[in-house]
Amino acid sequence: MSLAVLMGQILVIFLEIGVGFAAAKAGVLGPGAGKTLSGVIMSVTLPCTLLASTNLPAGGDTILRMVKAALLLEIFFVLSAVACLWVARRLGCTPGQKAVLVTLTVLPNSTFIGLPLASAILGPETGMLYVAAGMVAFNLFFFTYATQLFQPGQKPALKSFITPANLATVAMVVMLLLGLHLAGPLQSFVADVGGCTTPLALMVVGAMLAESDLAALFKTPLLYGMTLLRCVVFPLGLMLVLHLAGVEDGLAMGVVILAACPCGSLGAVLAKQQELEAELASQAVAQSTLASAITIPVLLMGAGVLFGI
Repeated sequence: MSLAVLMGQILVIFLEIGVGFAAAKAGVLGPGAGKTLSGVIMSVTLPCTLLASTNLPAGGDTILRMVKAALLLEIFFVLSAVACLWVARRLGCTPGQKAVLVTLTVLPNSTFIGLPLASAILGPETGMLYVAAGMVAFNLFFFTYATQLFQPGQKPALKSFITPANLATVAMVVMLLLGLHLAGPLQSFVADVGGCTTPLALMVVGAMLAESDLAALFKTPLLYGMTLLRCVVFPLGLMLVLHLAGVEDGLAMGVVILAACPCGSLGAVLAKQQELEAELASQAVAQSTLASAITIPVLLMGAGVLFGI
């Protein structure tokens, strides 16, 4: 993968983020539009994208790649959380700061940023395969542990896992295992609707940035540490471990792409719902997203060299 090709793909992604930013600043996307669009993505377009991926070659190898990717990411999340808890203890963070530090720093924006990246670098179908694996690992960590940091003592609710995107993921796995495919018109339908996911997701990121106080992003020391861990230390460490462990190149690249993404926005949503360090959480998403314009190209060029992609 040449630098020119990668930078071209990154440029397109950030131009689409810029469209969302400009639309929000111009009032085309009003207050709350980001939340509305996020709902459309997670409940409508993303499930269609997942179902459109059932035209991948069926078989155990495809499912095995998904399972391996999900396991690698889950282990990565757990080890990252251990490191974040140690950092929080050393810094003397409050319970709210600890919850934000762990959740936002551990979990990447593997849907809104990861999907466009993985699709551009690995191809739409293969990219979606890894994004689906990332969603499984993300949801497992988020709904079983991260929510406990914000709501101590509350047991995870099974209904939290029953979402359109998760149901579509299960349907995709079953169809790939059984070698089932959607009929021509249905395949075209889900592909067309799912094709909206990437630009909409990137515009949501832009709208979120537009709602942030960009000047304030550079006044909180803790943010710099969170961004450094999320955008540099954790993905770089994962990349080196996967290389030394001899993980197959395509699988390693797919996992690293997701791990290189900035802080996931769902943690900021949870912080706002619980009224617990919501400003710190939203600033972490904004600062890490801005930083990723530099860190993602550098990390992925390095990964491309290591894994021969």
